Formats: sequence, structure tokens, C-alpha cells
Amino acid sequence: MSLRVAVVGAGFMGQLHARVIAESPLAQLAAIVDLDADVADGVAANFGVASYRSVDAICEDQEVDATIVAVPDTAHEEPATRLLQAGKAVLLEKPMAHTLDAARRIAEVARSSRSRLMVGHILRFDPRYAGAAAQVAEGVVGEPLHVTAGRFTFRDVGTRMAGRSSPCFYLGIHDIDAMQWVTGRRITRLFARAVRTLALNSSEPPTDDAIFATCELEGGVVGNLQFGWTLPNNFPSGINARLEVVGTMGSVAIDTHDHGLRVVGATGMTIPDGLHWPETNQRIAGDLADEVNHFVDSVSNDKEFLGR
Repeated sequence: MSLRVAVVGAGFMGQLHARVIAESPLAQLAAIVDLDADVADGVAANFGVASYRSVDAICEDQEVDATIVAVPDTAHEEPATRLLQAGKAVLLEKPMAHTLDAARRIAEVARSSRSRLMVGHILRFDPRYAGAAAQVAEGVVGEPLHVTAGRFTFRDVGTRMAGRSSPCFYLGIHDIDAMQWVTGRRITRLFARAVRTLALNSSEPPTDDAIFATCELEGGVVGNLQFGWTLPNNFPSGINARLEVVGTMGSVAIDTHDHGLRVVGATGMTIPDGLHWPETNQRIAGDLADEVNHFVDSVSNDKEFLGR
């Protein structure tokens, strides 16, 4: 029997998650939950499922096995903890929470409940980043010496997310995780500075535009982090990320600027997403589909989630 999964949050990422579940041979989309009734009803109608304003109905529904929480990071704690307490497996979009205390409370509930929690770090399912981590772990580059990681996206993203997230939580969390995962070293100390020029000239709530940080990692490794939503909206691609690890015997590098497909039209050139959630033969494929299906398969068959 297919796992019945409800999606909490019907925004951009929530709709992608809902579509992946609806298209998955391993699961069945059970419901859409969103505080905005019009949004919830509209998305639910597209998939032919029920819609709810809160997680109350999901917590009480014995036929819902698992949930995906894709609300803004500032609102993760309440639905995640309630669903875990209700015995629902939870795939929680990154970051785990917007404060350390909130993350700790979610973790404590997950440990004490009979359910399971997986935090959705999509790069763990990206063959480029997974390949880099494997090469470093196998000693191909020797002992890591220094690492650089970062990503930038469109200014429109900052406008859309103003007051609900930050470039650190929306973008940089990928690179903070990747830097530590790929090198096998934890960050022990950092010094960071933010730019707010665009935000101060906007009518939206103030938020950082970009953040740059120098990091110290375990074993004497040093690193540089940089991320932001400062690219002009006519830039060819909104997925501009890189990672490089230099070691005592070599290096490994990732550059996501070019996904292998370039389209030139009347308004200029675009570089569509080719790995994260591309539509291939009318289905969402790539890293997101692999992440969601891994969650579904692990819950359905009582397997361990991908190692951290």
C-alpha cells in the first residue's frame, strides 16, 4: 500500500513537493495544508485532494502516514513538533529552524516521539556534491587545506522572501552544510559581514542582501562562505553556486552556473535548472524527486535515512 503523504505549506517549494508525491509510484498525496485558504484550496484542487488551514486535521487523520513541512523557516517549529507528536513521519525543509532553541525543541520531540524526522538538504542528493564528498572521503585530494562555497540568486527572490527568511537560511544553509559534509570537518568559528543596500532601498521589511564569512574548521582547515539574492533579475540563471576543496594532493571543484542547456530568445539567454527539479517528460525529476522518494522509501520500508 502506498504511503499517504500530506504537504504543509502550499508556496513555491510546497507545490513542488506535492507534485513529486503525486507523481511518485511510492506514495499518494493525501492533503494540502496552508494558512491561506485560497492558496490551499487552489493547490489542493489541482491535485484532487483535501485542503486544510492547520495541521489539526492531519494529526487526527489515521490514514495520513507522513508529512512534508515546507512553510517558511520562521514557522517550522509548531507544525513539525505537533506532527511528530501525532506519530507522523516528517520531512522538514531546510533549515531545521530559524533559531538554535527552536531546532533543539524539534530535535527533542523527534527523539521522544514514536515518529521519524528527516531534514531536507537537497544537495545530499545532487550527484555533483555527493561525488565531491566521496572523492574527499576516499582521500583523492589528500587532507583538506581550504574550502570555498557559496551561491547567489535573483533579487526577486529577496523581495518575495523579505520578512519570512534570510539569504543565510534560504540559500546559505546549503553551503554551510556542504562545506562541512564534503570536507568532513565541522565549522568551529567564523567571522561574517552582511550587505543591506538593496533592502534599505526597498519597501519590503529589511533583510540582508548578501553575507560573506571567513571560517575556521576542524583540523586547521580554513574556508570562505558567500551567498545572497543580489543578481539582476535578467541574469541567465538563478542557481549560481560553487564549491572547491583544495587538499594536500589535489582539489575537487563544483560549478553550477551552466546546467548544459542554454536558451536564447528575444529577451536574452536563460540557463534552465537541469538538476534540482527539472521537468522531464512531464514529470519532476532530479535532486528533489530523489530526496522525496528516499524519504518515502525509508519510511515505508523502515530504512535508515541517508547518513549525515
